[in-house]
Amino acid sequence: MKPKIYVANNNAELIENVRTYLAERLNYLLEQNGTIGIGVSGGSMPKIFTEAILSIPNLNWKRIRIFMVDERNVDVSNPDSNQAEYTRLFPEELKDVIVPVPIFEKDLRRTAQAYELNLRKYLLPELYNNVPRFDLLFLGVGPDGHTASIFPGKERLEKITDMNWVSALDDSPKPPPSRVTLTLNTINHAKNVSFIIQGEGKAEVVRGILHKDQKYPSSYVRPINDKLVFFLDKGSASTISLDLDDVGSTPEPESPPPSFEE
Repeated sequence: MKPKIYVANNNAELIENVRTYLAERLNYLLEQNGTIGIGVSGGSMPKIFTEAILSIPNLNWKRIRIFMVDERNVDVSNPDSNQAEYTRLFPEELKDVIVPVPIFEKDLRRTAQAYELNLRKYLLPELYNNVPRFDLLFLGVGPDGHTASIFPGKERLEKITDMNWVSALDDSPKPPPSRVTLTLNTINHAKNVSFIIQGEGKAEVVRGILHKDQKYPSSYVRPINDKLVFFLDKGSASTISLDLDDVGSTPEPESPPPSFEE
């Protein structure tokens, strides 16, 4: 199945595209039972995601939990902390929606284990192949093609392509070096996976993902239900053909995608 690609003319339109998609998915998911698990990334995404989701009216926040796709193993007082940035952007009454990554700065493996315990606490009721199934995942990419904290390089990629839910790495080429991240196995089991990508500097990566160029870790994001969505701006979309059937300007309501079943 071809990915859905939405190209925005400016930042406001990009946020509106994400908001439209989020509203449609969340309204459907809230009609079902259980906790809604959403995974989010760092970089420029916190502002885009929070502005989009906080503008959706009448959400049942008691059933929504937001997780970090990856996190730097730093205290929340550190400006590199992803969870601290989301906590700052969310209103006080909704801060409990954000599931923390317990940080042990001197014990990276313990940080990974503690975060996996939180995943088990909130997402364990629904597993497939003994892997948690996020309802929604929002990923970014770097100019080098990394996504989450999965960076280029054979050894780094091999460490992340295991069957664990969460992996720890202490050799990130982008500081800070110590991080925890969802594995590709966990990412690819999510029900709805989206990339949010901005800027001409990432246009070649976008093309690489679409053509499964294996030098980019982000090209290994291949959901098991074959559903992948891209939210791009004009810059990041500049190297792909815009006459494809799967390219649009704004998301349109669609019937709920079926969950992947064996």
